[in-house]
Formats: sequence, C-alpha cells, structure tokens
Amino acid sequence: MVRANDGSVHPLSQKRILVPGVLLVVLCGWLGICYAHYMSYWHGTIFRVQTTDFNLLHRTLPPLLSRMIIEGRDDLIQDTLNSTYGLFGLVVTDATGSNILYKTDKVYHHETWQNNAHEELLSKCDEPYDLLLEGAPMEPTFGYESPRSRTAVKLPTYVNRSQNSGQILGRLYFFRTVPPSFIKDIGAFVINPFEMSASRRGYLYISVNSLTLSCALLLLFWLRKRGLMLKQKEIELVRSELTARKKVLEQLTSELTAQKSRKAWLEKEADRAYKRALGLRNSLEKLKESLSVTSAVASSQNNVVVQMRGPDSTNEGIKVRPPAHPSSGILDEIDSILPGLSDNASALKQQASVLHDYCATLEHRQHEMQRIVDNAFSGSLGNFAESDPESQNQSHTMVPQAGPGGESIDMRPS
Repeated sequence: MVRANDGSVHPLSQKRILVPGVLLVVLCGWLGICYAHYMSYWHGTIFRVQTTDFNLLHRTLPPLLSRMIIEGRDDLIQDTLNSTYGLFGLVVTDATGSNILYKTDKVYHHETWQNNAHEELLSKCDEPYDLLLEGAPMEPTFGYESPRSRTAVKLPTYVNRSQNSGQILGRLYFFRTVPPSFIKDIGAFVINPFEMSASRRGYLYISVNSLTLSCALLLLFWLRKRGLMLKQKEIELVRSELTARKKVLEQLTSELTAQKSRKAWLEKEADRAYKRALGLRNSLEKLKESLSVTSAVASSQNNVVVQMRGPDSTNEGIKVRPPAHPSSGILDEIDSILPGLSDNASALKQQASVLHDYCATLEHRQHEMQRIVDNAFSGSLGNFAESDPESQNQSHTMVPQAGPGGESIDMRPS
C-alpha cells in the first residue's frame, strides 16, 4: 500500500484496491444469487412440475397402456411415450422388468435421463413403477401428497391385489430430468448470455442487476472520494487563512509589546522630569530664602556704618564697598526654565495618556483577532471533523505559541 508523507493512503493505491474489491464483492454476490436461482429453478420449479406430471400419469397412464398392449397398438404406445417431448422419460418393460419393450425416444436439446434408462439401472430408479395389468383397475396405486413431496406413496384407495387377480402385462417406469451441474449451466449462460431459455433468463436478469449495482457502488465511491477531496481542499484553504491570521496576530502582539515598553519608558521619563522639576522648585525656594537673608544682613551693616560716622558727616569721599559676589541672572534663568519644565512634564503626561489609549486599542484589536481566529478554527473543525479526523486531532493538539515579551497567546478553541 502506497502512503503519502502525511501518512494518508495515496489515491492511486485506493483506486487499485477499491475497484478490484468492489468487482470481487459484486462477482461473489452474483455467483451466490445465480446459485440460489439455479437451485430454485432446477430443484424447485422443474421438480414440482414433474411431480405434478407424474402424479397425473400415475392415475391415468397405466389403464391406457394396458389396453393398448392388449390391442397390440404399438404405434399408439410409442406415440404416448413420446408425448413428453423428452423432458422426462417413460419406459415400458416386460413383467419381470428385465427387458425394455418401449421407451421415449425423443431428446430435448441434450440427453439427461437417457443414461439411466437401461435394464441394469431400472432397479435403482427412485420413482416407483406401476404394473400394467390385464383388466387394470381404475384406482391408482401411487400418488404424491403435494408438489413438494420428494417420493410417491401408496394411496389409501389402493387395494392389495395378487398376481392371480390379473395377468401382468408389463411395468411402467418414470425417469425425471437430471438437472445439469451449476458449473455447466452457468458456463452455457456465459458462452451465450442472450439465449432466453430455461434458467438463463434468470441469469441474465441477475447479471444486469449486478452490473447496475456495481456501477452504482463505483459511482457512489467516486462521488464520496470527490467530496472528500473538495473538503480537503477547503480545509487546506482554511489552514492557510488561519496561518496568515496567526502571523498577523503575532505581528500585532509584537507591536503591542513594543508599545507597552515605550509606554513604560515614557511614564518613567515623565516621573523623572516631574521629580526633577519639583527638586528645582524646592532649590529655587531655598535659594530665594538664602538671598533674602543675605540682603537683610547687608542692609543692617550699612546702617551701622552710617550711624558710627555721625550725622554731620557727608557722603563725599565715601565709597561703598561692592559686594563680594555680585548678583547674577541665575534666578531669572531658573524662573524662566521652570514654566518650560512644567510644560514638558505636562506634555509627557499627555503623551503617556495617549500611548496608554493606543495600547488599549491594540489590546482590543488583539482580542478581536484572536476571537476571529478561534471562531474560524472551531467552525472549520466542526464542518470537516468526519471527513478529516487526522486534521481534527492535529488541530486540537495545537500548543499555545509564546509571543514576544514572554506573553503566551492561547490558540486553542475555547
């Protein structure tokens, strides 16, 4: 048996096995039905017809033949025996049954019972013989209870007679048609199948029905195979679509992970900028306090010097010593920087909020895509579970795929 790489049976191997298998089954069925028809025809219908004929001849033929023998009408005796057309045999012997005086000399197509119509085989005849008596009685000696009876029996109306009651003129023997063997009968039909005679008519009907049945079976198998191939193609299309959606889902997952990382970084940067701005603000407030204290100390020192010189002293020739460290514009610069830092912190917070909303949108898209993939996966498995059990087992045994960032995406049907 030829198998493909995936373990399935190759279509050519299926064709090599399926067609001969169907033909073999149909041939065996044809032979069985033909044998049943053979038994029904030869050992059923023909046997019952001959039983009916023998039952009638047992009642009517012995008195008629006895009268013909007494009158010496040999021509009428032979004509009466030939009235069977050779389908079955009638033989008239002497009183002892050792010599054959008359017998049916016609043959219907081929000899059957003629081989048993000999002096040495008369004693082996299954059918009982009738005595031909001078002054034969009207009561019959033998008869059949029904057409299906296998042997003749003595009738209740039969009265035992001794040989002194009438001279025995002879014996009348009956020979049934010997049916052909089944092999010979079916062989004759095969040689000439259109001869509508005997059992061949039934063989022809059986052959036509068997041929029709075999064609119907092959057609059904072909249609089934065609349907399975179409289902397989549809499953392959669904698999390719699922693979494409899986790749899209992985890309969305990686993009979502990157956006989450960027969101975390921006949040950290916003926190650091906000803390830096608060630190600068606190430092500025401390610096303002220290500068105000220094200005107050300098003013007090100037007042002390003026008081020590007296009120009459003039300001002429007095030079004020400049401060050791002249004031710079750092405070103004810090004041100008603080609004920018506040604005930057606010902008960073707004950008973090926007990124948070974008990440939520990506997560929603990821859940929606996973739901679509799961619905398509479960729908395809529900439709084609019977035609492809291996695909169903492979699909249900699919393990989850680990996406970027360590997150696990469950691809199994819920």
